[in-house]
Amino acid sequence: MKKENQMFYILGAVGIANIIAALILAVTISNPMVAAMLFVSGILLMVGGWADRRERRKRNKK
Repeated sequence: MKKENQMFYILGAVGIANIIAALILAVTISNPMVAAMLFVSGILLMVGGWADRRERRKRNKK
């Protein structure tokens, strides 16, 4: 696996796990704030992985 894609896959997997956990918690508990926080953190992790991969590609082109 390339170094530029490694962080993308790791952060993407953790982000998807956070979103799945948020959906499960939204159904099982009555406090929606916990589920919303997990959901947003999952999205931010996936965006961070995408931005890291993009930045590494830019650096490698130079």
